[in-house]
Amino acid sequence: MTSTAQSLGVGDLTLLYEPGLIRRVTFGGVEVVRMINAPVRDANWATLPATMVDSSVEDGRDRLRIEERFTVADGALDGHLVFEAEAGGRLTADLALTANQDIATNRAGFTLLHPIAGVSGADLTIRHSDGSQEVTRFPDRIAPGQPAFDIAGLSHGLERIAVDIAFEGEIFEMEDQRNWSDASFKTYCRPLALPTPYTIAAGETVTQRIAVTLKARAGTTSHRGDRPAAKSVSLPTIGLACEPDWHGPIPTRLTPVLRFYGPDGWTDAHLRAFASGSDVDVEIVVPDGADPKTVLSSIKGRLDVAALHASHVIALPEAYLKSYQPSGPWPSGQSPADCARAARQAFPDARIGVGMLTHFTEFNRHPPDLSLGDYVTFGNSAIVHAADDLSVWETLEALPDIFASARALSGDLPIRLGLMSIGMRTNPYGAGLVPNPNGELLAMTGDDPRQSETFAAAYAVAAIALAAEAGVEAITVAASAGRFGLAGEDGPRPIAEAVRALTAFGDRVQVERTRNSISLASSAGRITAHTEGAGKLDIDGLEDANGR
Repeated sequence: MTSTAQSLGVGDLTLLYEPGLIRRVTFGGVEVVRMINAPVRDANWATLPATMVDSSVEDGRDRLRIEERFTVADGALDGHLVFEAEAGGRLTADLALTANQDIATNRAGFTLLHPIAGVSGADLTIRHSDGSQEVTRFPDRIAPGQPAFDIAGLSHGLERIAVDIAFEGEIFEMEDQRNWSDASFKTYCRPLALPTPYTIAAGETVTQRIAVTLKARAGTTSHRGDRPAAKSVSLPTIGLACEPDWHGPIPTRLTPVLRFYGPDGWTDAHLRAFASGSDVDVEIVVPDGADPKTVLSSIKGRLDVAALHASHVIALPEAYLKSYQPSGPWPSGQSPADCARAARQAFPDARIGVGMLTHFTEFNRHPPDLSLGDYVTFGNSAIVHAADDLSVWETLEALPDIFASARALSGDLPIRLGLMSIGMRTNPYGAGLVPNPNGELLAMTGDDPRQSETFAAAYAVAAIALAAEAGVEAITVAASAGRFGLAGEDGPRPIAEAVRALTAFGDRVQVERTRNSISLASSAGRITAHTEGAGKLDIDGLEDANGR
């Protein structure tokens, strides 16, 4: 959690306040709203920077008021944001955005995040803009598209609380943010079906309002304090992502996962640097317009010359590094199925993968033909929508749901995960990765400063533990070098110590979870990831096994 967060409360209602947003809204100890903020997105979905002009907090006995005035994009917009909370269980948010010049945006206005605990699978009543009502449910399995449209209001129960939320000033809809490992459902404006970017004209003022009403209800009990029992599970195979620019030593017991962007890029010297006769996993991006059979045959020949054996192979058209809505339209030309068939022909001795080389989102929106593969795959970045520490830790809450939903789509095929990292490897949702020359906490960047810190090591250990609980066969959590590497310019990073420790565990491990930590243990020792704050890692009893 960032150091600017303030814990505030009135009556039974509490919240955390940070500039521009409130989060972790609870009523009677039950989290009812995960966040309310008002981002302004540019044409690539990056958040435009906001500068605070003035803010105030009035924290009274029966009423709480937070008021902010700010500018967006170097003064292109002036903003006025007010949050008010009442002791009896009412919370309102009012927003006004005034354009000082024409500004192009994909989204400007309120976003409300619902928690997933106690909400996933729950009954939901939707009030539409024409006054009609729809009775439905929050998705249990992760919805590939929007589960709710044309929202003027939402009503649902959450443990012992009745929650009602009204929206004004724009048409709202909902998406299942677990797709991107956010631990939330998001109600946002405006509808994705409308053209983007759109323009807020100079002199125009956009006004919006959210009103949350909370009441106690009878006949419900809470199990939020229950502690999951320790589980004995198989430890997944741990992989290291390798690209021509991320090429470094591969520690013992770790699997190199080589990515090819077409037949070129890797030099013969790069490939010969891997141990002769070793097994490697291979990910192949087939360039637009290229023949998959030709590309894959060329790569197979180069691996043979380097005496490398491809144990697992997935090939995918380059166009499928981008994201599409579940209804499409999908890219023309070669399909994922065409590439899977070509991989089977070029690599007859390998297990062939189907799925995506990006996130679960794309896997969920375009489930593979399981008859063509021996395993399924996808990856993840923890900073698609938000990059602060607390939001990144919250993504761990969503990973079990991702793994369960992936299992439902995968039948009997094992799951082998690509790079599961904090930073983003490629950007399916925009023109490219967000530059980060100053090492800030930014969404959609490939250069997240925490990758070189204990934070990333703790995150990786937690992700491995959750994958082990879900029966995942393999997971890639770092690279052999580069921005996701085990080592940087200053030497080994904390994630290298964590991965080396895990290689001493053997095939079976015990996984134990508490509210703020996840542990993996075997007869060789124990490693505990503390999943809060800046992150901390405890490694016990493994000194001899790791040569330290």
